[in-house]
Amino acid sequence: MKVLELTRSRLAFNIIAGALLAVLCVNSVFAQTYGKGRHIEPAFEGWRPNDDGTFNMMFGYMNENWEETPNMPVGENNNFSPGDMDRGQPTHFLPRRNRFTFEVAVPSDWGERELVWTLNINGVERKAYATLKPDYLVDNMIIASETGSLGAGTSSPESRANIPPVVTVQGDSIRTAAVGEPIDLRAQIADDGLPQPTDLVEEARRFVELTE
Repeated sequence: MKVLELTRSRLAFNIIAGALLAVLCVNSVFAQTYGKGRHIEPAFEGWRPNDDGTFNMMFGYMNENWEETPNMPVGENNNFSPGDMDRGQPTHFLPRRNRFTFEVAVPSDWGERELVWTLNINGVERKAYATLKPDYLVDNMIIASETGSLGAGTSSPESRANIPPVVTVQGDSIRTAAVGEPIDLRAQIADDGLPQPTDLVEEARRFVELTE
């Protein structure tokens, strides 16, 4: 009986040890796989109308790599169609999910056509298809919710009236630069001041009152 119990104990130990080793090996493989060498998924985030009748289509991307930040210049492997292949899309891609990275303006008569962003990173080609279908219409509240700026997902009249900051680069829109030499850029940031700054002391006092 003792021999049988020892055999069962050893068998159970071997099974558990083997399972742990398998998990560690799988985690190691996934860590190596996702660190670099993966592709990038371009993403159509939605569209919104402009006051002049045109529309802005918004794009982002999902870099499947946890560490690698690929570079891909505008061209065969990073382009838009139809029309101009350069629509201001990024050429340097940060890790993981980057939402609402840039916008592309299309004319008022765009209609039901598709604007396609094609990316080929690490030998894998992916496309994002943008349309003006009503389901993809977004506003500032949707953007705030998707990017985590809305907190717990609740809203108020103040948060719904909030307009995000606007950053404008001053000076010429096209500049000449040399590799390895710095270039100075000046930017202007405008904000509506909403929501109002939080009084941390007052918030702490209210919290204490609620917990008493």
